Amino acid sequence: MPEKTDTNEQQRLQSLQSYHILDTAAEKDFDDITELASAICETPISLISLVDENRQWFKSRHGLDALETERCHSFCAHAILQPKELMEINDAKLDFRFSENPLVTGSPNIRFYAGMPLVDPDGQALGSLCVIDEKPKTLTEVQKNALRILANQVIDKLLLRKNAYDLEQANQKLTEANRELSETEAELKRSNTNLHNSKVRLQTILDIIGEGIGITDEVGNIVYTNKRNREIFKIEEGHMLSLQNGSSLWDNRRLDGSLLPREEHPVSIAVRTGKPVLNFEFLVRDRDGKRLYLRMNAAPITDENGKVTGAVANFADITQSYLLQQQLKEREESLRMAITSANLGTWHMNTLDKFFTPSTRLKELFGYHEDEEMTYHEAIAQIDASHREKVMTTVSDAMMSSQSYQVEFPVIGFRDRKLRWVHATGKLYKNPSDPSISHFSGTIADITERKLDEQRRSDFVGMVSHELRNPLTAINGYTYILNKRASKEEDAFTCNISAKISVQIKRMEALINGFLDVARLGEGKIQLNETQFELSELLKFTEEECLANITSHEINFDISNEITLLADREKIEQVITNFINNAVKYSPRNTEIKVVGAIRDGVACVSVRDHGMGISPQDQPFVFDRYYRVDSEEMKNKKGFGMGLYICREIIERHNGEIGVESTIGEGSTFWFTLPVNK
Repeated sequence: MPEKTDTNEQQRLQSLQSYHILDTAAEKDFDDITELASAICETPISLISLVDENRQWFKSRHGLDALETERCHSFCAHAILQPKELMEINDAKLDFRFSENPLVTGSPNIRFYAGMPLVDPDGQALGSLCVIDEKPKTLTEVQKNALRILANQVIDKLLLRKNAYDLEQANQKLTEANRELSETEAELKRSNTNLHNSKVRLQTILDIIGEGIGITDEVGNIVYTNKRNREIFKIEEGHMLSLQNGSSLWDNRRLDGSLLPREEHPVSIAVRTGKPVLNFEFLVRDRDGKRLYLRMNAAPITDENGKVTGAVANFADITQSYLLQQQLKEREESLRMAITSANLGTWHMNTLDKFFTPSTRLKELFGYHEDEEMTYHEAIAQIDASHREKVMTTVSDAMMSSQSYQVEFPVIGFRDRKLRWVHATGKLYKNPSDPSISHFSGTIADITERKLDEQRRSDFVGMVSHELRNPLTAINGYTYILNKRASKEEDAFTCNISAKISVQIKRMEALINGFLDVARLGEGKIQLNETQFELSELLKFTEEECLANITSHEINFDISNEITLLADREKIEQVITNFINNAVKYSPRNTEIKVVGAIRDGVACVSVRDHGMGISPQDQPFVFDRYYRVDSEEMKNKKGFGMGLYICREIIERHNGEIGVESTIGEGSTFWFTLPVNK
């Protein structure tokens, strides 16, 4: 028997056992393959042989009665040592390995053997598909190729069988889990019944809730009240339990001040109709006679037979937010003429309950009808997905910091599906007499026409950039000729001037290319020429370019090997070069710039770290936006149009990657991007 290492053999045997195939009954799918192999190779015997620890067992056998043979006599044990190769023995009696083999000297009198290893997706050779003859033989190339194809078919069927087995095991586990879940649900139902019948336990739970909760019987008598309920009305529990939902003490009234009949009370409606009542707002009085605005939800309580036995209600004191809304409405009325003339949409939102009040103009901008309700979350949903996360983060940060914000974003009209660009402002306002009471409000302006003008400008830039290329190419050619002639005549002055002209030409080409890239991105015309390449090779090429052209900084590369990408090599190089050039541009001379390429969490990651001025947290979310430039004293002397990082972001996102920056003011920045690894 051929030698084998313990580790590799144990892994192979484990893989074989995982298929649960040994000692199973014959299956027609496998028998068809051995019959076909025997017919194609013109041999009397064909076997699907699986090599166990001490034997070779035949899942399918054509022309042979034996179910298995000892491994020490197995030809297949030799075949699996070279998993990728077909083992062919033309005459076993002439091969020193098999000339004395009992299977050669005796039944089945093997003279010719050809076996193709059965290799599973993990690279483990489980056995072989082999053909056997009693006389010497040589397979044709067609027969060899057919044997390889049939071996792959055996592996496919083994995988299908394994998957079916695994699925059956999973179904058994799921059945057991469902049984346990049913038992758990039954136990939970018993627990809920106990909880329903335990007034003390219910009191403990509901007293920690921030809203008032009350329970009545079918005629309106209050049978339960939580702590918050009593705090709102300033009534002790004993007194509260002696009242009804329609008691004169509450002086229930509609919002317009008219008396609210008992049959219109949300608790009465829930008991009478058997249906819940949601967000019902009305006026009440507390024990001291103070007017309160409540928002109440009520739902019927039924017994096990479905009969209504009472109702449960929860309510919140919205007095402060309601009055604040009224004040804001009055202010909005006084500003209506100014807002109308400016054609602005306005909104305000209470920070406690997130109650959102948009103006008619704002609803129009978001595609809602004037009489339709529009919540804060519905407004957010109309923001185009490309800007939604940014807007939500901006609003959240402004609420936390109590600072104003300005942001531009596109919205898709809810009804008309019309695309509009808007400019939004907002700020948190606090009540001077009670800082805990605050609201968030702002304006929205339609800037669609300005955005269209920007698009026209981008189109114009693209057109002009195209037109600039031809004369610039001619200038570059003339400069090249001038430089060659000056070099030949050893005219140092002209050589120096032509070299400076070449530098300016390259700078002009870079600007034109930047303008063209922005224009193409806006039109969606940038195409990716994806090829397979090693990231390490690209970084080494970039390193050589940097060492040859950048002398003002110490640029160090940390490159991992064997990172294969399927991407547009030139555009990925463009992103890396842009990161490095920015690091050179915005960091002091003689400081280190570190470029790292590595695999992290299964994706390729490239980062460029500098020790420059850094970027403020307020600017970081926008540095990849088109034409965005940081407004600071340090940036006044830095040239640029705010296009480079925008182009980088578009390139990476079109490769299904991610791009970002981590920065601290005064310490430096790390720009990074990730790309899927081609496996």
